[in-house]
Amino acid sequence: MTSKPGRDLLKSSELAAAAAALDAEVKRFEELATVARKTPLNSEKNLERAAKALTEVAESDERLGAHVKALVDAITEIRDRQQAHAEEVHAVATQLQARTDDFQVLLKSFALLGEEAAKINALVQAIAATKRDTAEATAQVAERLGEVQERMSLVADGAQALSKAATAKDFVDIARSADSLRQQLLGAKNKMGLLQKNLLPSS
Repeated sequence: MTSKPGRDLLKSSELAAAAAALDAEVKRFEELATVARKTPLNSEKNLERAAKALTEVAESDERLGAHVKALVDAITEIRDRQQAHAEEVHAVATQLQARTDDFQVLLKSFALLGEEAAKINALVQAIAATKRDTAEATAQVAERLGEVQERMSLVADGAQALSKAATAKDFVDIARSADSLRQQLLGAKNKMGLLQKNLLPSS
């Protein structure tokens, strides 16, 4: 089976051949018409010559019609093929825009989760730097650690939802990044829980 590029080249060749055939016939027609027009009608020989030229002009005219039709058909086929390609390209462009929009939405959501995770990390560092020289101060640190764990849970849930949404849209990289963020947050949350437990007075 001829490949699509091969068919395109074949059709282009057919168009060139049709145009060349029409051009050649036009020249032949003009030559015959000139002979018929310029032949003096003053002898039997010239009368026969003029009659023959008129017959050949008529035959050439018929061939011209056929060549014109062949050229028009070739142009029409190329135009239709070009239109089909244009429609395919438009469909790809539309799909690309839709996919780009989806990606941007997911990427923005991931960026927001990353910002929230960074804020939580800064908060954890601030809590770690807090003095725990009294029972009251230690209790306050434990309470703040509990609040941090709640925020971590919220962001982890958001990361899980984002990972599922990205997977559904077949954006694997974002899905993996969101899941990785979720696991990091859950791991940090567990550590915060152990630290909080150690800070709380035993019953």
